[in-house]
Amino acid sequence: MSIIRKAEKRDVKGAAALLITALDEMKTVFSGYSDEKEILSKLEEYFLLEEGRYTYKNFAVCEIDGNIAGVIVVYYSDEGEKLDRVMLEDLKKRGIIRNSFEKEFYENEFYIDSVAVSPEYQGRGIAKELIKYAENEGREHGYEKMSLIVHGDKEKAYSIYKKIGYEEDSEITVYGENYTHMVKKL
Repeated sequence: MSIIRKAEKRDVKGAAALLITALDEMKTVFSGYSDEKEILSKLEEYFLLEEGRYTYKNFAVCEIDGNIAGVIVVYYSDEGEKLDRVMLEDLKKRGIIRNSFEKEFYENEFYIDSVAVSPEYQGRGIAKELIKYAENEGREHGYEKMSLIVHGDKEKAYSIYKKIGYEEDSEITVYGENYTHMVKKL
């Protein structure tokens, strides 16, 4: 039986392991590391914090038989700069100076930062259910629009987003990679 719920700190290992798969090339930008073990450790650290982009408070998980089968990370886009301070300050302590991260979203959007499903659970509609959960959360908080970006080479993900009502809004480049920004009215 699957349950979709807000993440809790105890979900750290499963959630961080899935998040690393969703971040692709951005995992190095956000963590400041290129080694997978160091990146994973840093994402676990961010997850356990009370604030920040990748705090457990911004995650929902799909749990199946006690395993984290999927995750989604969502937050209000207008809080993006505030949420990123945690990572920027951490990077600065290690000598990596950035004033900000490149923008992935526009103003006044409930933004889907990441969605990931464990390979053994793919093909069961978990990503769609996680997105539906996030959309309901957005409606409950009074947001009018959901958004996400999808990498130019992720055709399967793009087709899923189209099927569930997301429309192309613009093309954007983030850290040299091409993405399609997609929106859905709530």
